[in-house]
Amino acid sequence: MANWLSTKSVAEKYGIPKEQIREWIRLRYLTCSSIGTEPYEDNNPLIDTDELDKALEFNSLKSYPDDTMMERVRKEHLNWLYQEKARLEKVNDDLLEEIHKHARRETELGENLEKMMNYTHEILEIHEKMMKDYENKISGKGGIWPFLYHLFIIKKNKTLI
Repeated sequence: MANWLSTKSVAEKYGIPKEQIREWIRLRYLTCSSIGTEPYEDNNPLIDTDELDKALEFNSLKSYPDDTMMERVRKEHLNWLYQEKARLEKVNDDLLEEIHKHARRETELGENLEKMMNYTHEILEIHEKMMKDYENKISGKGGIWPFLYHLFIIKKNKTLI
C-alpha cells in the first residue's frame, strides 16, 4: 500500500533537496500523484515514499539531514570498501603478529649476546691467568731456555723410554 507525502514532507524526512525530488519526478524515477493537474506540472505533488525508499535502496543512496556534506556511495562500492577494510585489518593483524615475533626474537638474541659476552670475558680471564702462570714459570727457573729444554728434551726422552 502506498504511503503518500508532499514534496516538502519528503524533503524534510529524507533530507533530500526539493529540486532533486522534482528532477526525479521529471525523469519519472518516482511515482507521484497530483490533484487537478498533471503530476509533472504540479509544484507540490504527492510522492509515494515506498517507491522513494526502493529508488534510494536501488541507487544505494543514503539520505542524511545535511545532504550537502555527505557523499553518496553505491552499494557495490560500499560492500567492496567493507571487504577491503576486512582484508586490510587481517593484513594489519598479520603484520602485528610478525612484529611481535621479531620483538621476541630480538629479546632472545639480546639474551644470547649477553651470555656470549660473559663467556668471552671468562675466556679472556682464563687466558690472562694462563699467561701470568706461564710468565711466572719462565721467570722462576731462569728464563725461557730451561722451559724449552724441559718441554722438548725431557718429554721426548720420556716418550722414548
